[in-house]
Amino acid sequence: MKQRLSNAKQGRAGVIAVEQACNRLDLIWRNLLEEDVGVDGTIEIAIGNFPTGKIVGAQIKSGMSYIRSETDDSFKFYPGKDDIEYWRALSIPLFLLVHHPGNEEVYWVDVSRYIESRGEEPLGKSYITFSKENTLDQAFETYLHGRFDLAVYTDEKYAALQHELESLVHVDGIGAAAITITALDLFIEGLWGLCSKVQFHSSLMADLIRKILREREGEVPITYTFTRTELYPFFTRYFNILTRHHLALLDVADINESLYVKLEFPTFISSLTSNGRRFVEYLRKSNLPRVHDNQFMSLSVIPHVQIEVYSSFVLINEEAQFGPFTDVLAIGFNPYLDYYHLSHWYRATPGDAAVEVGAQNIHYHALCDYLKNHFEQVPKDNFIFRYLDIPLSPLICWLEQWNESTYGMPTDKLAGKSAKETVGFADELTSIMAPAGTMTITEPPSQQFPSPVLANGEFLLESLPDSVRNEIEKRMSHK
Repeated sequence: MKQRLSNAKQGRAGVIAVEQACNRLDLIWRNLLEEDVGVDGTIEIAIGNFPTGKIVGAQIKSGMSYIRSETDDSFKFYPGKDDIEYWRALSIPLFLLVHHPGNEEVYWVDVSRYIESRGEEPLGKSYITFSKENTLDQAFETYLHGRFDLAVYTDEKYAALQHELESLVHVDGIGAAAITITALDLFIEGLWGLCSKVQFHSSLMADLIRKILREREGEVPITYTFTRTELYPFFTRYFNILTRHHLALLDVADINESLYVKLEFPTFISSLTSNGRRFVEYLRKSNLPRVHDNQFMSLSVIPHVQIEVYSSFVLINEEAQFGPFTDVLAIGFNPYLDYYHLSHWYRATPGDAAVEVGAQNIHYHALCDYLKNHFEQVPKDNFIFRYLDIPLSPLICWLEQWNESTYGMPTDKLAGKSAKETVGFADELTSIMAPAGTMTITEPPSQQFPSPVLANGEFLLESLPDSVRNEIEKRMSHK
């Protein structure tokens, strides 16, 4: 006598449980009648009697064989490698649904988001944790609405969200220089494009530090750190809030690529969702004067730091005397994209011509490693650091510590607009006005970069044109 396979009955029970749950909610379940290789059906969101066209895929697993390490609150599911690769390739969001035959509940995980958050970590967990709070109920429908920008919070939920952002804090600095920055500060500082988008780059943190310090009096030591250990936990929890509350359309996979593969701070400009834009309006109505949009974008690389390395240093009658230079590093910076441009000149012996030994675009952590690898053994007194912008940025904070600087920085030097804001505004204005007709911009001539005259009076490049050399010497004689 023919027998029905027991796993077929169990599998059918899982599909029926999912279909019944969708019928109770404003969700439309559709079986895939063709052979499935990883998706058993689709779920379409409806609002009342109106389908929205927003569809997710569903992979249903049913039976105790899929439920491991079960507790009262959770259990683990172990996907195969082929499952992960197939789910990663899908063009629609996929939800993994596990039917528990013991209590007839169906538990869910947004497996597409799980794969994005996993990134490319080779040591990523081999299992997916299911929370037993995530069942096919009204909260699941609400989550789907948020997944597709169909949900907008109430004022009560916005108040809770504001409190959550204010409660996530990063404390940095020592003594009088200590500062506290919240995730809400980071969100507001990143508003861009008439508050329709949010941007992120590590210089947002430096800008917030600078704006806090310029309100203080006296001098403060620059002791702030931009290490992965200090900032990654704060940043990743901030990104999690943006995605969990569906405030912005983040590319989580790209963010994880930056964090875990490139080992760099991510940079992005993401559109706010309807919920995100409404949250901005809520903050404005809450009389938060800081809610603003004065961010500009620039692709320009701005002169940032010139580092000069000398063969010797002595102090004669309290006046610094430097020997012949050996190295000059000109470092430009694009704070919006978080990358630097490094040009390095080297001279083996005095009197030789300086040779450019390298020019490259480089990220923050790699630049710090470059400086340590080349100059860790050079006495710090043999360096001169020329800061060419408002002196607070990720690199300058690192240089102050690497140089073991014990001097405080007057807070009035942190006032005013930074070069990135000025250049960003000029670029933005040009892009807006230029198409309307002819536009002429007159700006004071920018300084040469790198500076051709070094601190000891030597010329970086001996092949300077006579006219340029004469003009430089003329200026030096009038100082």
